[in-house]
Amino acid sequence: MVSDNEARPLLAADEVEVHHINKPLSLSSKEEEHLHSYTRKCDRRLLLYICTGYALDSLNKMALSNAKIAGLTADLNLHGYDINLALGVYYLGSFIFQLPSNLVLKSVKPTYWLCSSMFAWSLVTLLTAFVANAGQLAFCRFLFGAVQAGYLTGSLYYISYWYPRELVRQRMGFFFASAGLGGICIGPLCALLTSMEVFGLRAWQNIFLFVGSLSLVWSLVGLRVLEDYPDTATFITDVERKLIVHLMARQNTLASTRIISVRQTGMAARDAKIWLWTLIDFCANGATQVNGMFGPTLIASQGYSTQTAQLLTALTNFMAFSGMASIAYIARYAKGSSNAIALSNVITIVGFLIALLAPSNSAMTQLAALFLFSFASPQPAAHGPAWEMANQQG
Repeated sequence: MVSDNEARPLLAADEVEVHHINKPLSLSSKEEEHLHSYTRKCDRRLLLYICTGYALDSLNKMALSNAKIAGLTADLNLHGYDINLALGVYYLGSFIFQLPSNLVLKSVKPTYWLCSSMFAWSLVTLLTAFVANAGQLAFCRFLFGAVQAGYLTGSLYYISYWYPRELVRQRMGFFFASAGLGGICIGPLCALLTSMEVFGLRAWQNIFLFVGSLSLVWSLVGLRVLEDYPDTATFITDVERKLIVHLMARQNTLASTRIISVRQTGMAARDAKIWLWTLIDFCANGATQVNGMFGPTLIASQGYSTQTAQLLTALTNFMAFSGMASIAYIARYAKGSSNAIALSNVITIVGFLIALLAPSNSAMTQLAALFLFSFASPQPAAHGPAWEMANQQG
């Protein structure tokens, strides 16, 4: 039994018991109190910071789609697929550099890696405000994808550093929902910037400059807020540290001592479930990008003015925020991630069918369809990493 005054002492290396992933934590009331205090501190400090960073990341990603309807196309004399090329090469940069970024994360302190990634993508966004042609725009977006590649997966890995398996899914839900929160802000923000003239710059330039400046400042804040591992954290008590290190050691997820071997990498590469999640995530992200990358254009095509279209994107992104914030509850209601993914995919398909079959001049029906698949389509992309981190941390 554990004393009411302190957590269990650390187990010796040969005494570490492996905690079954589906078995609830068995804690005393005092341990529950310490764990609650610990998670509350982590939520307020670390989770809040990286969630805000991911919201700013979404602002930077969606800046281009909002800049497009704010005069970018005309000012740069873009034709044909110039904008689509700029949107697409972002994913090419992210695809090429994401795996190397994850490998670097294990060798570099998480604090420095996450903050430097945010600082780099902020600089690229600021530079995008001064592009003069389609080639420069495409290069900046490729570079943005490359330097931003490690933030999403790095943040997911970072969350798994700090929370026991049983608490990971809900934090993942909050993290993914923060992208929707950024989307809620980007529409009204761009509508405001479109109506202003700052230093004689174009409206689309103001969009890139403002969102890039926000994330640049936030990247510097992270150097004072973030810490690397629970066993070296300074903002928790010694009792809380002993408890969380003990729990993470039992689950074999203590990040500071984890070593990723070639054998483990090979096992992951041969795991059919990993490839299935990859396929699910690929399809889910394809559907999700309709709202994030093309939402403003779709809304504007219904005859709305630029500023109205930008404001209405706040509503579609609120639907995305709501959907991702509730993944933990939806999975519980559906009795598992697989059922929750199937449910969200069905709703997404229904939304797309409504959009395809509705008359092109029926703006309200088109908007309703956009709201529907904006709510459902991001959920599989959040369920996958949440399931992976809860079951295969490290």
